[in-house]
Amino acid sequence: MISLLNRTIIHIIFFSRLCGQIDLYVSEFRLFPDEIQMLDLQPDMVQWSVAGRFLLLDKMAQQLIGLGLMGDVQMVGGFGRQNYTFVEPVWMGVTPGGILVVDRLDNRIISLDYRLNFIHSSVLEPRIFPELAAVDPWGELFLYSSQYHSIFSVERGVIDPIPHIDLNTYSDIRSCVREIAVNQDGTIGVLTCDDNVHLFSKLGQYRRSIPALLSKTYFLVPLRNDWFVFNQDGNGVSILDNVKLEIPGVSVPVMDIKGLNRSIAVLSKDHILILNVQYQ
Repeated sequence: MISLLNRTIIHIIFFSRLCGQIDLYVSEFRLFPDEIQMLDLQPDMVQWSVAGRFLLLDKMAQQLIGLGLMGDVQMVGGFGRQNYTFVEPVWMGVTPGGILVVDRLDNRIISLDYRLNFIHSSVLEPRIFPELAAVDPWGELFLYSSQYHSIFSVERGVIDPIPHIDLNTYSDIRSCVREIAVNQDGTIGVLTCDDNVHLFSKLGQYRRSIPALLSKTYFLVPLRNDWFVFNQDGNGVSILDNVKLEIPGVSVPVMDIKGLNRSIAVLSKDHILILNVQYQ
């Protein structure tokens, strides 16, 4: 059945030509192991990890999942076999030093090793109750707080109390922020609920705002020197040159999308679809 499903996906992608200079090709299709479905987990966030692994987060179940190449599963939180739990996890990501989990209600950053073993936790002072987060290639963490409508920087578990980016100073940037992301050069992107992307330098200096020619955008994905936005219906567009692309229907509705180098990982309800992006 999995083989047939893979052939179906490859067929869809191979004959799905993008309207521009970019093509998507299936690299891998990973169906969730039975263990995830038996526990009735519904991951709503995905992150690339190390050695071909992925991280999944079920925010409602407060469960962090490590998914290996051979389908091996590791868990921490909710129903996990580890002894550490989360209160309200809103983000997880991989840094050069390990894995970070941001707990909004607990105002805490939890550090784990790549095997999900607990290392330590850091309390955020001031208590900013972060809802969104992103990490740059050098391991600096950025947290968005709607309470302050600002982005704060965190290094080695210590938050700078002075906002790295105070969005209140920009009258054109709405107070509803949907996602933040950082590209390979350290540029910080902010996707607002009015389908605009606002770009800032690594130092927090404003660069420009670009409207996305797509409605109901939900995901902001930096890829090489480009930025893409997607909605949950699988529609996507480059904000720099307006090249449109589409996630195959087998992975819709989209729960989350993350980019790495020339690939994107698409999280659906029961699988991860890995697509290679080819520029013509």
